[in-house]
Amino acid sequence: MQLIDTRVLIVEDEIVVASEIKLRLEAMGFQVIGIVNNGRDAIAAANEHYPDVILMDITLKGKMNGLEATREISRETDIPVIFITAHTDTPTLDSARQTSSHGIFTKPFSDDELKAAIQQATISKVMTRHLEAEDRKKDEEGFLEREE
Repeated sequence: MQLIDTRVLIVEDEIVVASEIKLRLEAMGFQVIGIVNNGRDAIAAANEHYPDVILMDITLKGKMNGLEATREISRETDIPVIFITAHTDTPTLDSARQTSSHGIFTKPFSDDELKAAIQQATISKVMTRHLEAEDRKKDEEGFLEREE
């Protein structure tokens, strides 16, 4: 997978902000596969479209916030989530750090920062999958040797 082919889901409750982020991502060469404004739709879109990366606002419409949606998505998939938020209070940022290891950006953020975070999250995901496949291969080889 080339980084330019990276598929991004935007989860943002403010349509103007979401539209701006979409335009910025597309200008950087990323493919935006959707915009949703609440946690339930984020979970459904993640499971249906399996994006390479999710940009997740912490404050969303509805009862579920971005932290809760991320926990649910992480239970079901290995999709990296990068938080984007206007909140800079310590408890919110601490909660986000405990939920996601792929980055937290406070609005406004630069295109360079965002691009680097998306690329890093994508590379991390690809490398993790590769290492897991190598481990499975070694386990299978060891199992076959024991059978002989």
